[in-house]
Amino acid sequence: MAINSNGLTTVARFKDFAGITGAGDDAVIERIINTTSDFVAHYCDRVFEETANSNEIYNGTGTQYLMLNNYPVSSSATFTLEERDGDLNENSWNQIDSELYHVLYNDGIVDFMDYTFREVSRKYRITYTSGYDFDNVTPGNTLESQNIGDLEYAVWKLVANAYRRRRQTTDVEKEQIGDYSVSLRKSTMVDQEIKDILARYVRPHQM
Repeated sequence: MAINSNGLTTVARFKDFAGITGAGDDAVIERIINTTSDFVAHYCDRVFEETANSNEIYNGTGTQYLMLNNYPVSSSATFTLEERDGDLNENSWNQIDSELYHVLYNDGIVDFMDYTFREVSRKYRITYTSGYDFDNVTPGNTLESQNIGDLEYAVWKLVANAYRRRRQTTDVEKEQIGDYSVSLRKSTMVDQEIKDILARYVRPHQM
């Protein structure tokens, strides 16, 4: 088993944080990191790894702002905003001139400037690249290198909680022998420091 592509840390970096020197539990730690990374992505309602998003469909907001499903947005990759020809579910689209809107890249918000996103269901679609360019494989290419090292620190603490208590039912929902899997309970979130860090990365509601 290996760390998944959305893994928010590595076994080596976690073990350095936790002061673990032996390799006997590496496979267990990998599984906990994968589960914890999924948990954090779900909790924050966003995808952190760099991802190409093609033709994502959005409802109109009735305002000049539209919040993307994921961010930050890459300023060097293609960004396309399109509007459906009519108000029905017809697969015919017109590209909106980029001079008519601003993209707030760090926040994942599209500002339509002097216009509004008409409050029509599935009226717009957007192609863009989002997330942080880390792979946890290339030396130095970690969350810390993307200036979000505090998120990795929160992941370390969550993984440490599950690792220490993996045989207690209070913090682990299930533990399967063989095909081992761990599901973190909300009780793991009693740590206020973790809550405060994750709160900074939770995707806000539509403006």
